[in-house]
Amino acid sequence: MHHARLRPPSLRKPPPQPARRLHPTCRFGTGDRPMRSILLVAMREYRQIASTRGFWVMLLVLPVVIALTQVAGRFIRPNLNAAYVLVDVSGQYGEAIDRRIGINRERLELGDLSAYVQRWDVGSAKPDAVWAKGDRWFTDQQVEQFIAEGGAPAALELIKPKLPKDAPAYQIDPPMYVRADLPYDVSPKDGPDEFAKDLAPYLRDVVDTTEGERPLAMAVYIPQTVDAQTPIRMWTNGTPNTGLIDSVRTEVLRVQRMQTLEAQGLSPDAAAQLIDTTVPLQVSAPPQGEGRELVAIRSVLPLAAAYLLMVTVMVTGSMMLQSVIEERSNKLLESVLAHVHPAQLMYGKLLGLGAIGLTILAVWVGAAIFAAFSVQGMVADIVKPSLAAFDQPWMIIAMVFYFFAGYLIISMLYLAIGALSNSLQDAQSYLMPVIFLITLPVVFMMVQVVQAPNAALPVILSWIPL
Repeated sequence: MHHARLRPPSLRKPPPQPARRLHPTCRFGTGDRPMRSILLVAMREYRQIASTRGFWVMLLVLPVVIALTQVAGRFIRPNLNAAYVLVDVSGQYGEAIDRRIGINRERLELGDLSAYVQRWDVGSAKPDAVWAKGDRWFTDQQVEQFIAEGGAPAALELIKPKLPKDAPAYQIDPPMYVRADLPYDVSPKDGPDEFAKDLAPYLRDVVDTTEGERPLAMAVYIPQTVDAQTPIRMWTNGTPNTGLIDSVRTEVLRVQRMQTLEAQGLSPDAAAQLIDTTVPLQVSAPPQGEGRELVAIRSVLPLAAAYLLMVTVMVTGSMMLQSVIEERSNKLLESVLAHVHPAQLMYGKLLGLGAIGLTILAVWVGAAIFAAFSVQGMVADIVKPSLAAFDQPWMIIAMVFYFFAGYLIISMLYLAIGALSNSLQDAQSYLMPVIFLITLPVVFMMVQVVQAPNAALPVILSWIPL
């Protein structure tokens, strides 16, 4: 009896299944909570960097610099006020030199006052006054008219009722150069050499003047006849005062020319008119209002935003590179990727470090705005007119868009470099083209934008937020 041959059961064909992947796709599942993971990574990056001392030092650098610029002019600027003594044996030049020094001093005061009046638009207090016509080069006749009308104190009394409440008080500077009397034990009767010997100790000390004690900066000795054999002698305290020397030389030359013209038959008035002939010069600034504001918004704010963006991108870019490369080198990245999708990790780092960059910008810009509205100085003079130009919403929207678009593009480039590099040395080869991409347009376009802002290349690059 033979056993029936056992037949193997028929195998069913398995249903088709999708191919399995070693890595998940870039799409997030519904149960992954991608935004929660991204925010966790971003908060972790933000806390890690914000807890370092270097971050706080970098954050406070610009506010400290702004504070120093406000007080630098008071404590760092050298004291240029000085005294001088003058001996005029001929009796022809001393009075003219004193007059020239006084006119030059009042010319500077008149220029500062005119700029102050123009800035705060208070020229209507006396429209025909010389200080109400804008800052320009003032002739000797205009300066003498200014002095005859009472100078800066009289002008300030006129404009005081029209000044706005936020206008700072105008400060009248003391005269830079004051003529002092000869010390009692110094006599010019024995000639210039003995005069210099007797006066030498005083050139290293202070002397009494009508403006109080001042360092004796220079002594001038004018002989009876000024020529090549007997020149004018000058002695300084070791730091030649070029302004004072130029005033003496200019006025002596003027008096000699007057004498030469009078010797040729010209009357004193005609000779003075010929010598004092000058070319009228006026520096025009944009008028108060829209023109001035547009100039400020097109020059100060874009330049400041560009440099702030560049500095912030460089700082946050180095943070991105260091963070990503450290995680890859110490094998921390594998444990992180076991719980977080790679794309979530990248987005979280970009968001967290972007928040660090925005924090830096917010603190720096806030410090500048606070300085502009709380104190008077260089920062206030630049920031206030620029902020006054934000009267059109599209300006703010456009500037914010370009700022953040450029920031995100360049930040993602840095993050990609960190993901591709195994070490900081390896990252340098990738980083160099990115640095060129950021800096070269600024270097090459700076001159062209100033000279031809409406040319084809500046217009095209203005639409690219890099």
